[in-house]
Amino acid sequence: MRTLYTFAAVCLFGTAFAALLPACGSSDDPSPGGSAGASPAAGGSPATAGTASTAGTPGTAGASSAPPGDAAMGATIYTGQVCNTCHGPDGSGNQGPNITLSTTAGIGSWTYQQFHDAVRLAKRNDGTPLCVLMLSYNETDISEQGIADLYAFLKSQPINDTPQKGSYVTSGACQ
Repeated sequence: MRTLYTFAAVCLFGTAFAALLPACGSSDDPSPGGSAGASPAAGGSPATAGTASTAGTPGTAGASSAPPGDAAMGATIYTGQVCNTCHGPDGSGNQGPNITLSTTAGIGSWTYQQFHDAVRLAKRNDGTPLCVLMLSYNETDISEQGIADLYAFLKSQPINDTPQKGSYVTSGACQ
């Protein structure tokens, strides 16, 4: 009889644990439908999708091919994924590089696809790895819509033409 109670307790504990497991493995990506493979059309309402992404027109190549993004959702992802720790609250740099849309000091000359690949693969435009501290984010971390939202957030920030001289940048760890 004791074995039956032990078995029941193990089953009950296992069921409770299994019910909590999806919450522990969930993404910090707050974009709607934050699951892998979310379609870019899934994020935001038609009235808000892309409105903030038109701010700060960078004149970058490929900017018109960027999917619509929601800058407010991008700000939430930016802080949730702790991008602000290295890149500062507005992308102008902190310990890591300037990622504002400055064409001289930031990523303003990048296409959306190059930005996407930097976030998704942690690779430079030439395919070499970015800073060893820059993580690659798979679709369970940041959805495709989430990357578009991040890009919209960066587009909404003021352009800063000052190259970042933070400790990771000047130490050579993040060039």
